[in-house]
Formats: sequence, structure tokens, C-alpha cells
Amino acid sequence: MLILTAAQNVLASNPDASMDDIAEAANMVRRTVYGHFPTRQDLIAAVVEVGAQELIEHVGDIDVRAEDAVMEMARLVLRTWGTAKRFGPVIDIARRNAVDAMYAAMEPFNMVVADLIRHGQTQGSFQSSVDADVLAHLLHACAMTFLAAQQRGTWAGDETDVAYSQLLSLGAPAALARAAVDQAAASHAAQASDEASAPCHVRPSTNAAASH
Repeated sequence: MLILTAAQNVLASNPDASMDDIAEAANMVRRTVYGHFPTRQDLIAAVVEVGAQELIEHVGDIDVRAEDAVMEMARLVLRTWGTAKRFGPVIDIARRNAVDAMYAAMEPFNMVVADLIRHGQTQGSFQSSVDADVLAHLLHACAMTFLAAQQRGTWAGDETDVAYSQLLSLGAPAALARAAVDQAAASHAAQASDEASAPCHVRPSTNAAASH
């Protein structure tokens, strides 16, 4: 929806932007925006939900029964951090103004994370003294802390910092966590490079095909 795209872009550059600002960016009158979203908080919650849906799409091929749960968790963080970073400004606003909506939107993603943690606990890779659902929300809070630090300019690292910190929070040994993150990062970079260099195949038009 155009309104949501405009809201994401405007709020990213100006967290205090008004509904009027968002309506102007969307080339709509304010009445139209309010017709879809009665309050600014409703609009912010909707943008957060879009971000959460993108996160879920990125974890579609994550194996919650993977042979190596530590590696799989590192891969999950690296795959999703780009989306989290892009929606970071809006998520930061939601933390202050739409907390319930933010957690509700993120719950499907957190459930996938909890399943992977639970599997890692049975493997002995992650600590088992704390319930997996609690740990999943702990990782959520950890990610939010990194996003907030990024917004404030007090952290200039990348997703490998996030993945390493989260693995340590789950009780993975430091050396194992670092090795998993380094390997996952190398694999992630190689995949991104392959996708960038992949040739674009264009299907010939019907007329062109018929001429041969």
C-alpha cells in the first residue's frame, strides 16, 4: 500500500513526522490517510506488521530441525538483519508508542525462533534452564537494543555482532559461536554475490519467436 511505503520512508528520516507529512509524501489528502488509519499509532503498527511479514518470508527456508542449531541461528540473524535494519526507525518509534502492536506483529517470527531454540536445547547446543519462548523474546529484545544503538549512533557494527551476541545469550560457547557466525557470514556473502552476478534471462516475445 502506498501509504505504508510513504510512512516507512518519511518516518525513517523524521521519526516525529505527522500524518500530514505522510499524506503529502503519499500524494494524498489527510482525510484519505485517516480513512485507512484512524490514528498515527495505528499507522505505525501497520508499518511494523509489514516489516514483520518480510522477516517471516526471509526465514521460510530456515530449518528448525537443523543438524547444527548454532549455525542455523547464525544464518537466521544474517538473513533477517537487513530487513530489521531497514525498518529500524519505525520499530524504534513503535517501542515507544505501539509496544503491544509491535510484539503482536513479531510473534509469528518469534515462534519460529523459539522452535529453533527448542531444537538447539535438545541438542545441548543452547542452555536449557530457561524456556525457549522466553529466550526467543530475549533475542528480540537484544535485536531491539542493537537497532536503538544504531539509531543513536552509538554502535556502528554489522549483523555479525548481533548474531554473535545472540548466540552467547543462548549459552553457546564463545569459540563455537564465533566460528558459526564467521562461516554463516562467508556463506551469506557468497550467496549474495552469486545472486548479484546471476544472468537475467528474458523470455522472447511471441512475435520474435514466431519470426524464426
